[in-house]
Amino acid sequence: MKPGTFQSYSADFGRILVPENRNKKNSRIIHLIFIRICALEDNSAEPVFLLNGGPGKSNIRGLLSPVFFTHNDLVIVGYRGIDTSVRLESTKVSEAMTIENPLSPLGMQHISRIIKREFDRFKRNGVDIDGYTVLEVVDDIDLIRSALGYPKINLFSSSYGTILAYLYCQRYPEHANRNLMVGASNISRHLVRDPGVIDKVFNAYGRLWENDPQASERTPDIIKTIRKVLKTLPRYWNGIRIDADKIRICTYWQLYETETAAKIFDAFVAAENGDYSGLALLSYSYDKEIPDWDLLCDYFSKAISCGLDTTRELAENMDPPESIIGSPSCKLILGSSSQGAWPIKPIPLRYRTIDSCHVETLIVMGNLDPSGPLDYVKEMMPYFKRGRLVVLSEMGHMDPANLQPKAFNHLGELFYSSGEVDTSKFVYNKMSFTPGETFQSLAKEVFKDKIKK
Repeated sequence: MKPGTFQSYSADFGRILVPENRNKKNSRIIHLIFIRICALEDNSAEPVFLLNGGPGKSNIRGLLSPVFFTHNDLVIVGYRGIDTSVRLESTKVSEAMTIENPLSPLGMQHISRIIKREFDRFKRNGVDIDGYTVLEVVDDIDLIRSALGYPKINLFSSSYGTILAYLYCQRYPEHANRNLMVGASNISRHLVRDPGVIDKVFNAYGRLWENDPQASERTPDIIKTIRKVLKTLPRYWNGIRIDADKIRICTYWQLYETETAAKIFDAFVAAENGDYSGLALLSYSYDKEIPDWDLLCDYFSKAISCGLDTTRELAENMDPPESIIGSPSCKLILGSSSQGAWPIKPIPLRYRTIDSCHVETLIVMGNLDPSGPLDYVKEMMPYFKRGRLVVLSEMGHMDPANLQPKAFNHLGELFYSSGEVDTSKFVYNKMSFTPGETFQSLAKEVFKDKIKK
């Protein structure tokens, strides 16, 4: 361990040697990094281990509010496959996803071929893909807990990180003190978001839109508008290619938070009225941003190791004709990596299904969350024997932590210190369908030279 600074706080930067695959006696050793920020005041409480979202993203990013490490250490353990000496990095997979009509049968076949080639490349280079599972990540977390000498730890997780937190509570319950999960995922759903739950979020937004006088004046039925626009998209706007598949994928991603949801609904209304600039910008941005997603192979490893049924026809199941947009992100990422394209061994069955959890747990959700659908979370709650669920109205995936940070920090700090759940500082978050900045205004700035021509 070496001293340093992480986001203006004094920190210890650590490196630990871990087996690449704990299920093999002669597995090679890889390096894993982690960071510890020591308690700002007295170290009188259990440390908080931070588990960020993903997969396919580093855990060494972002930081909690200082209230979460005032009386306790904060530890951030790197995710294997990303924050290790072996990185499941590939530019070819992300570039393959930028082809035209990526969700078409030909597009999906092309992406799957590239994924399989990359799997074979890693294997030729000596990478043991079966060592990059969610359970191995959990074992890394406990190894570092032990190395740092903590008898018990608190867990703070969000999105995909909540799967890791749940698994930790199942595998190491004697070392878990309290467990706070935001935007939770249900491991038995294997990171699959079925079209029906996404439609349910759309319809909830639709009801809010209908009851908003300013919004409903623009169009009485936002869902009908979205369906209509997707069926009548032009191929180009001022020379910018508009790809319907990429619009659907980006639309789903914009639903994650209420602020961006308002912007995407605004763009569809503008398109219905003849201004396709906002949607053109999304299609254009997809092609610019996706190539930076060079760690998708980590996503495949973690998702499929959760027990994803790789024989399921995800490409078809995620795109039913009656759905509003289907489940386009799931189709793109999991549909293309299933059917043998990324053959990783799943973790044992007992960890792939929800079972009784006796760790004191608080789950905080927004009711408009397409990534951690509330219905999936409610399926889990009977198994959390000491669990509490807080649902905040008119909030998306990470809105509970981001929109009212003082209220959230109070909730989390009190839960860790005493187990009490106090939501009294939250206020009703009324959904606003009037974005501060629109995709159309951004498009006209980005494409101003093309518009002049």
